[in-house]
Amino acid sequence: MDQEIKNYTEDVYKETQKIIDLFGPRLAGSKSALDAGDYIYDSINEFADDAFKEEFYVYQGAFLGWIRILVFNYLCALVFLWLDYAWISFVLLILSVIVLVLQFFLYLPLLDKFYPKKKGKNVYGKIEPKNEVKQQIIISGHHDSARIFNFFIRQPKLYNLRTTGSIALVIILSLVSMISFLTPWLDELSLYVNITFSITFLLVGQMWFFASKKGTPGAGDNLVASMIALEIGKHFKLKESLKHTRIIVLSFDAEEEGLRGARAYVKAHEKELKEIPTYLLNADCLYDENEMFFLTSDLNNFVKFDDGFTDELLDVSELEGIFTFKQPLAFLTGGTDAAEFAKKGIASTTLIGMPWSNSNRNQSYHTPNDTLEHVHFEVVYNTMKLFMAYIKYKDNKVGANVEGS
Repeated sequence: MDQEIKNYTEDVYKETQKIIDLFGPRLAGSKSALDAGDYIYDSINEFADDAFKEEFYVYQGAFLGWIRILVFNYLCALVFLWLDYAWISFVLLILSVIVLVLQFFLYLPLLDKFYPKKKGKNVYGKIEPKNEVKQQIIISGHHDSARIFNFFIRQPKLYNLRTTGSIALVIILSLVSMISFLTPWLDELSLYVNITFSITFLLVGQMWFFASKKGTPGAGDNLVASMIALEIGKHFKLKESLKHTRIIVLSFDAEEEGLRGARAYVKAHEKELKEIPTYLLNADCLYDENEMFFLTSDLNNFVKFDDGFTDELLDVSELEGIFTFKQPLAFLTGGTDAAEFAKKGIASTTLIGMPWSNSNRNQSYHTPNDTLEHVHFEVVYNTMKLFMAYIKYKDNKVGANVEGS
């Protein structure tokens, strides 16, 4: 191991644990999340050329609000099915599907106004190069922590059945309801249909208890990524100045509330993000060095990333002797902050360090066990080594272009 990067990795662990000890779980919109943001801002201000903190509004709890709408409407639809009002059942279920698509598939703020309005806080700093700025690279993580997902604690092997299965049942029952009021051919089977789908509420009803009101410690998801960004920023400010590349170290708030912090940042800075070539190196869920991969898509696979950018990162990974691969973000598995940048045409990706599917994720993810003991030292070390190597590669590349012009 490179001793310098090893020392940085140890500092990441120390600072991450210190923030967890000081502020505990950091649900977006809570005082602990805001205080953690202030602490990170103060740390950035110690080395950056400029440091900033920007507040925005987040509607606490809104992002997962679709779940209880789905459960409630499913129950009401069953009641109306028994009362022979299949058309009402159909309307309720279609409304559930619309909310699901807009709120979860696409991360649109459909339900925000129905939830408490709270403040969120992004913090970031800039490290300027020695010469004229020709490009900028953002290294980012998020400092808010997730709500505990009860399904990952109790019978986690059934997670996919409970979540994907419940969504599938809503869609199936909506089709059955439509057939029931449009055609008579189900009339003779209506009793059996009603009984069958009433039994399925035993599965769908569990979704009401999907998420706890309590937060996780949020070490791997995702405080270590924010601390990695800070250590990289310190390095290029204090040890190794770049020629033409501005570094922005950025810690988002409210990633766990539907990427609201990243969305607020991009909205406020879209013009300057597009003035010069900009690249986002986001990291999330860093647990295992053997499972490191770059996303080629995001937001339930609806937002695509620049393949050239991810391929370039894979090439640098290979040169550094670090095993990484690339894959799309699977449907129904959520999103990362990089999606908000990619939607505006900014070259972006997220480096993830765990298996990513609803049937296979790290056992610490979104549980009380998301502590530093479950974040491998090597995954933090490799992430820093890789990001630093890529930054130097890009700076040398743009420098060669300037000298050759």
